[in-house]
Amino acid sequence: MRRLPLEDPGTADHRSPGRFLWWVARGQWPTLAGGMAFGILWMSAQAVIPAVLGRAIDRGVAARDAEQLLVWAGVLLVVGLVQAAAGIMRHRFAVTNWLVAAYRTVQLVTRQTVRLGATLPRKVSTGEVVAIGTSDLSHIGQVMDILARFAGAVVSFLLVSVILLQTSVTLGLVVLLGVPLLLVLIGPLLSPLQSRSAHQRQLMGDLSNTASDIVGGLRVLRGIGGEQVFLSRYRRESQDTRQAGVQVARVQSVLSALQVLLPGVFVVLVVWLGARAAVAGEITAGELVAF
Repeated sequence: MRRLPLEDPGTADHRSPGRFLWWVARGQWPTLAGGMAFGILWMSAQAVIPAVLGRAIDRGVAARDAEQLLVWAGVLLVVGLVQAAAGIMRHRFAVTNWLVAAYRTVQLVTRQTVRLGATLPRKVSTGEVVAIGTSDLSHIGQVMDILARFAGAVVSFLLVSVILLQTSVTLGLVVLLGVPLLLVLIGPLLSPLQSRSAHQRQLMGDLSNTASDIVGGLRVLRGIGGEQVFLSRYRRESQDTRQAGVQVARVQSVLSALQVLLPGVFVVLVVWLGARAAVAGEITAGELVAF
């Protein structure tokens, strides 16, 4: 999101994207806190399920104890129900946060547009205003949406690390060090993705400006025979915008592939280490399944 040339009197400076996002988040802390709480509960339950399953295998299946198997199966059922309920509530809060952030941004932009009136074209182009409605709203909403999952991911990462450390220090350290390493490996792709997305947004704004100029001066263009000139210009800018979108998609495709490949390799590594520990008698079969 580029700098917004709109400022709301009586509030913080919104010209900086970071400050603007902070202003949006500050106005909906109750729903954000609710989403984070259910996100933490949802992912924590998801993180505990493998450990409960491992206990059921060790104390029920391996020990041939039907009573223990029923007990841990019941615990697994309860944790699964908690996960399902928390997931539903997290999603409801996530959608609410997305919509509230988007519509609050619409209200702010509309209010400032009316306040600036005739001075608006001197501060920002028509294409920029259109880009706010077509691109920035989605990004702002997604930031508010992902906060719940981010909070849950951090807590579940710590919870899984504690469980692994209690069972195997080696595997626990692999998780504690490996997950941040995965983030570091993916990190270099974020900068080119951001720069290409910003370039695409700029081209989309320019294309919207060209379209509005053509519509606004269509009668004049027909009078002087300049339709083909502007049509060629629009086609050229449209192709540039399309190419910019393809460049963004290429980086996003690589990022999406790495988001599947790197965690997959990491899981294979953990399973390989866990299997060796199980063969050596350092961990049980149930703990191996949990890993």
